[in-house]
Amino acid sequence: MIRFLGLLLLSLSLAGCVSKYRVDNYEKPSVHLNRTSSFYVTLPADGQYGDTAYPGSGAAAAHAVRAALLTHVDKVVTGAVANESLESALAQAKQQGLSHVFQTSILNWEDRATEWSGIPDKITLKLAVYNAQSGEMVSSTITSASSKWGTFGGDHPQDLLPVPTKTFADQLF
Repeated sequence: MIRFLGLLLLSLSLAGCVSKYRVDNYEKPSVHLNRTSSFYVTLPADGQYGDTAYPGSGAAAAHAVRAALLTHVDKVVTGAVANESLESALAQAKQQGLSHVFQTSILNWEDRATEWSGIPDKITLKLAVYNAQSGEMVSSTITSASSKWGTFGGDHPQDLLPVPTKTFADQLF
């Protein structure tokens, strides 16, 4: 009985030490891309939660997308204008001879003091890839993540970015 309680407590404590990732919506790729593909990555507007804005969160999201894509292709260019329209991004990609536009939108960004409040950090992203020549969507997803509950501080929403961006990028190829 004591052994069972010990295992139960250990299981519960370990469950709080894992970040959670969820795909809320996914449109699989209409075509699979290859290593010769090249990308223009838009710079999303900084995330916010209520009235609190998180400066630099858009750049962090674009950097995570860039890192995920560079494991598959050699050429990735990141936009310089935050919250650039799709039409402008498509024009930039064509002008630079790039084959695709990767557009990221931060739908939710919550940086919480999880270590004392027990409320996890959370992000929700909309990721979409478009063919630069035709403007047609190749694939899209809405994905969410929340940080682990068992933290001793130092965790931030940007720490959640690599898993969903890499998972989506991997599915494109």
